[in-house]
This record gives sequence, structure tokens and C-alpha cells, in this order.
Amino acid sequence: MFVVGTAGHVDHGKSTLIEKLSGIDPDRLAAEKARGMTIELGFAWLDLADAGAVSIVDVPGHERFVKTMLMGAGGFDLALLVVAGDEGPMPQTQEHLAILDLLDVSDGIIVITKSDIADPDLIELVEIEVSEMLEGTSLEGSPMVAVSSETGDGIDQLRQMIADFAQAEPPRVGNERPRLFIDRSFSVAGFGAVVTGTLDGGELKVGDEVALLPSGENARIRGLQSHKSQIEVAQPGTRVAVSLSGVSHTEIERGEALVQRGQFNTTSVFDASLRAISGVKRAIRHNHHVTLFGGTWEEPATVRLLGANQLNAGDSGWAQIKMNASRPIANGDHFVLRDSNDTLGGGVALVTDAPRHRRSDSKVIEHLQILSEGRSEDVIKHSLDRLGIADAAQIATAAHLSRSEVDNDLIELIKSKEIVRLTEGVGALHVLRSSLASLQRLAFEALKEYHRNYPLRLGMPRQELRNRLEISASGFDAIVQRLADDGAIIQHGTAVCNADHRVEFTEAQKGEVDRFLGVLREHRYSPPAWNKIDAELLGALADRRKVVSAGPDVVFAAEVYDEMLDTVVDFCHSNSEISINNVRDLLGTSRKYSLALLEQLDRDNVTMRVGDMRKLR
Repeated sequence: MFVVGTAGHVDHGKSTLIEKLSGIDPDRLAAEKARGMTIELGFAWLDLADAGAVSIVDVPGHERFVKTMLMGAGGFDLALLVVAGDEGPMPQTQEHLAILDLLDVSDGIIVITKSDIADPDLIELVEIEVSEMLEGTSLEGSPMVAVSSETGDGIDQLRQMIADFAQAEPPRVGNERPRLFIDRSFSVAGFGAVVTGTLDGGELKVGDEVALLPSGENARIRGLQSHKSQIEVAQPGTRVAVSLSGVSHTEIERGEALVQRGQFNTTSVFDASLRAISGVKRAIRHNHHVTLFGGTWEEPATVRLLGANQLNAGDSGWAQIKMNASRPIANGDHFVLRDSNDTLGGGVALVTDAPRHRRSDSKVIEHLQILSEGRSEDVIKHSLDRLGIADAAQIATAAHLSRSEVDNDLIELIKSKEIVRLTEGVGALHVLRSSLASLQRLAFEALKEYHRNYPLRLGMPRQELRNRLEISASGFDAIVQRLADDGAIIQHGTAVCNADHRVEFTEAQKGEVDRFLGVLREHRYSPPAWNKIDAELLGALADRRKVVSAGPDVVFAAEVYDEMLDTVVDFCHSNSEISINNVRDLLGTSRKYSLALLEQLDRDNVTMRVGDMRKLR
């Protein structure tokens, strides 16, 4: 699907042109027909034999309705900049051109209307003036055509020019995250709530579970329609009407985004590249209060400039935008800023949900520069550097690239050894080689420090090491497994140690251990509470399984514990269950030690408690 939109000054014949092209009057409101002026967004379409279906969005040209024009211009593939041949460029021609330039609409046709009443010499002068006006904008060099909506002169030529652009336009690349900014919401008998907009990002299908953002309302797609024809799947770039169940149209406002559930978050703060238009009447200042336009919505916002105090006409820079409310903004979204009744500038969102920065932080500005101008491989590396460890889907979201583009670039970056794939299969994790080296150094240093502080412990608890590395659970597991596979560390259950770590006792410690174990073996099933040992030594003996700690004051020699275990198991095989009194009688010990033994057997999954009895698991 291909979307064509109009732009230009009021009374220059945009709506009349669309009706002549398509046979559909885009002015649908009674007030529009009565006043002869477009007030709201209008819609039509063309069926071109070679280029297929083309959607048309008609925008108002009066300066009082620039906000409405902005809400329609975001989804244009091709702009028809309409200029009356008998008047030439006017103030709203220039402002609409500036908006198209800020939104990076790079394909356009300059349509000189009213050729039947304009002198040919005047039309030539208008073309020269428009060419000069286009210089330095995204529409510089756009073709021109003179037409008359009264006589039909030039209409066929214009229609063919539109078809040529539509045929040359590559299909929109989807990122599997459909988003439709709503420009209309109404109710149709038998269909319920219906919303319309231009779909971007991915497919929508009948039956999809969707959400409306920022309101958070949930709904289900019961039907899809494009150009009054029912469809089962809407592709990116399609002008589409969506019938929804589970929500009333009165709950839906223009500007909300229809998305698949769980795919988008809202944010009120984002970092961006920013540019002031060449004809701006006032500079964009630090802490400038503006109205921000994106998609089909508008929101009051404050511009926090980074690295500059103001942007004068034509200047570019970096900024953090703080909006009064949250919106589902994605990296790469274009936006426009207005102040009072004037368009000031606009830019591109680069980092959503951004933290607050120092205004002169060179690292932040470098990051924004790479995101704004870098090759896709550079953007992937930079995004992964900030993510730490991530899968391809997370990288695609952070870098605002399609999943297929990320997958292809990752293959090359892994070949060049700039990125390391830590795991395989679905959700495979990746890390920059430099980041992996840093994490390895940090892990070795943390373990070395731990071994120095606790030389008798087998290793550092995994969770403690993960907290030191400050990475996700899945990323930590992948890093530890890689280090273990490389022989750099050793895993001992829930503990991790450097490969060269050895637990060794001093002569004094050996003497204390021998005395302690001797007492345990002498008293076997009733080890005395007065038999104490240093806690670190006790832990080391437990790690080596020389002892089994069955409670705060109960420690058995390991071989004695195993004898007791066998006695309990044999009794249960013969009697199906065992009590504390049975254990006491079998072992000739007290209730304290019998209870401690059974509770330890429960923890070791040998037995399980059933009432006052124990049974084998």
C-alpha cells in the first residue's frame, strides 16, 4: 500500500484536486462544504492499474489548522505540495514544506494548480520561485506538473507520476511491532467501535489481541477494512479501518496508538536529535516550553538542550524532551515542535525512557551522534554496549532496526569477532567482545578478593557474584558457563571459584580439625554441644563433606550421618514409616538428636513428614 498526502496553502485547490484525481470528495463534513474550506483530515484512494491501490490523505491548509495537518502528514510516502498558479507560494506553503522536511518526507510532486486561469509566464515564475524554496529541504529537486481541476489538463500526467513513484517505492520494512496512530474513531451499526489510521511497523490480523496506548484499554480486532474492502491482514503502510470489540469508540481519542499487547511501553522522556527550521521566528531555547506533535497526537513538553543553550534558525543539536504525559514513542520516530502559532523545528527520537543527563556530558552526545548518523552495524554495537548482554529482539528494539537487519548484521559482527554469541537457539544472547573481557576481569577480581577474605570457603555464592557484575540472571548464567567451559573458573553447586583456588589448612587449623572430628566420632549419635570449632573451619569441613550440620548445635561426622541414614531407610523399608521415638530407640540417643537427624533427612529429600511420622520419598 502507498500513501499520498497533500500539503499547501488554503484555497490553492488541494481538495478539488483530490476529487478530480480519485472521484472522491475528501471533504466529508457539512461545515467544510458550507465554508468551502477543509477543516478535518480527508481520505480518498486511487486504483492504478500498474501500481495497485494508493491511499490519499487530504490536509487542511489554513494556518488555524496546522495541528490537524501535522496529524495527517506523518504517514506520507509521497507528498503533493500544491501551489496555486495564480498566487505562487504563500505562508502555509512554506510552513507545510518545513513540516514535511522535519518529518523526512523525501518523495514529492509539486502540483501547480489553476493552470486554466494562470498565465503561462506566471506559472513559469511560480515554478522558479518554488524551486528556490525547495533548496536544502527533503523535497529539493521534486518534479513539477501544472494541472487544472476544472478542465482536467495535467491530471492524467499527475496520475501517471503518482503511479511511477508507487511502483518505485520498496515495500515498507516491518519490525514485527505493528503500531497504528488513530486519526478517527467512530461507531458503525453492527461493527461497534471503528478506528482508522496508517499502519506502521508490522501486520495486524483479524482476531489479534490489541491494546490502546496511552489509555491502556484492551480490545480484540473483529474486522479490518481498506478502501471499503474487507481484508484479513493489514500490511505496514496500509490505510486501514479497524473494527474493535471490547471497547467503546467513546473511550478512544485521536492520537492513541493501537498496538499488539505487550509490545510497546509508554514514555514521557526521550533523547533526540533536534533541528530548528530555517525560517524560525524564535530560537529554540534550553527549557523551552513547546507543544510536541508525533503520530496523530500532541503533547505539551519541555526541551532540555544538551551541549547548547539555544538553537537558532537552521541549527541542529541534541536534546532531552520531557512531555507532560506518556506516549508510545519508539526510537526513530519523527516529531515536530511548535510554540504558540509557529513551527519551531523538530527531530528524531533516539533513546526512549532516557535517564536525566548532565547537559555537557560528552559520552551522552557521542552516543546520540552514533545513533543518529552511524551505520546499522555501529548502531547495533553501540546499543549492545548499553544493554550489556541481550538477544537479537532486544537489540532490534534498542537500535530501532528491523529484526532481519539485526540478524544479518550480527552474523557479520560475530565473524569479525566484535560480538560474541554466548548461547545458542531461540533467544540466543550476545555481548560485545570488549564487554565480555571487562566482565571476565571483574569476575576474576571479585572472586580473587572473596578468596582472600574467605580462604577456607569453597567459592563465592553465585548470587553474590551476579550482584557484583550487575547483569541479568540469564546473562550471568551464560557468562559463568563460558568461563567454566574455558577452564577459568569452577562451579561447585551454588558457589563459584577461580580455577587456581585451593582450600588449605594451616598446621594449627589441622590440629583443631583433628580434635573436632575426633570428638564427633567418639560420641557418634550424640555429639556434645561443647565441641566447638571456628565457623569458617566448620564450613570448610561441610564443603569437603567431612561433617553434616543438622542444626545450629548439632553436627555429625559425615560417616556417622550416613550410618544413621541407612538405619532409618532400612527401618522404613520394613515398617513403611518411622517416628522420632523409633529413631531414639534405634540409635540409643536423645529426642534432640533424633529430631535433628529427621529434619536433615527431610532437607536432603530422603524422607518427608506426614503428620508425626516420616516416610521415604
